[in-house]
This record gives sequence, structure tokens and C-alpha cells, in this order.
Amino acid sequence: MSARFDSLALRPPAVAADEVMRLQSRPDAARALQAWCLQAAVPRGVQPLALGQLTGNAQDAAALVAWADAFARQLDGGTRLDALPRIAGLAWRLQVKLNDAMPWRSRQPNDPWDAGWAITTPPALRHLQAHWQPRRATLLLAPTADEPALRLALAALVQRQGEFRHPVRWLWVGGGDEKLAAAFARLAQFSLG
Repeated sequence: MSARFDSLALRPPAVAADEVMRLQSRPDAARALQAWCLQAAVPRGVQPLALGQLTGNAQDAAALVAWADAFARQLDGGTRLDALPRIAGLAWRLQVKLNDAMPWRSRQPNDPWDAGWAITTPPALRHLQAHWQPRRATLLLAPTADEPALRLALAALVQRQGEFRHPVRWLWVGGGDEKLAAAFARLAQFSLG
């Protein structure tokens, strides 16, 4: 019940007034990413950490990041929470916490995830490598430009994924080249193009 969003390792997605319109502008990409994330009922023997890459128009990297933020806020329930009246929002947050505290409860497709951008400061990278654990299903967003800084942290998460009680999706955002696909096996590809 006391677990909180891990702000040492992750920066929450940015809020924008046009989030819903952004997602509606690319419904196929949103559906594909949602389906990839919701492959969350991890059978025994299947790795709980999956890697993907979201690409878009190379000339508009800011729009790609904004779209990723909108998707992450939809997945983590931020968009829904913002639309609720204050009391209803508090009640919903309490229900989410209660659901998190029931390990016997099966995850539901509409349960909120944690979602945020991987932070590349030295303390954040050390935390990701050695201590980070998902408190619930988690989408980690990472700019492809930060790949050199995040490579060791991701490698450590891959090694420690057997300890995870919840599914984790690592989504590289940006870059249209083949360098990530060559560096990481089984990299799911998503495009806003």
C-alpha cells in the first residue's frame, strides 16, 4: 500500500492538453502498443521484460516524444484521473492501491501501469542497475539518443528480470535506423509513420 512511483529512476510522462487527440491521430500505433504492453499475463518460463522501439518522422522528434507521453499517461491512468472530479479521483486512486495490495488478484486490462522516462543521472542509473523493482506493470520509456548511457542499466534489468513480480516493457523512443535492432534481439517495432 505504501509503494510509490519510483522518481529516482523514472520521470513521469509530461501532461499536455491535446493528449487524447494525439493518440486518436495514430490509432493503429496506439492499439499495437497497447496489445504489446498487455501481454502481461506472463506464463512461467517467459521473460517478463520485453523490448520495443517507437519511431516516427525524423524531422519531428518532439512530436514523437509528445505522442509517447500521451500513450504513457493513458496507460498509467493519468488521463483518466485528470478527467475525474476530485472525490471520484481520490476514490479511484484508493481502489488502485487496494488492488495493488492483493497479490492473488489477476491483473485486469484496464488496471493502470507505472510509466515513465528512464533517467540517466549516475544515481538513477545505479538504482536501475542494482535495485529497481516494478511495483506494478511498468512501461519504461527511453530516448534512443540515451542508448549509450542506458545500455548497462538495461543489461542489468535483463539479468534481474527473474526477480520481477510484474511485467516490464522497455520502449526506445526515436531513431529510424537499424542500430537498436542490431544491438537488441527481439525488439518489437512500432511506428507513427
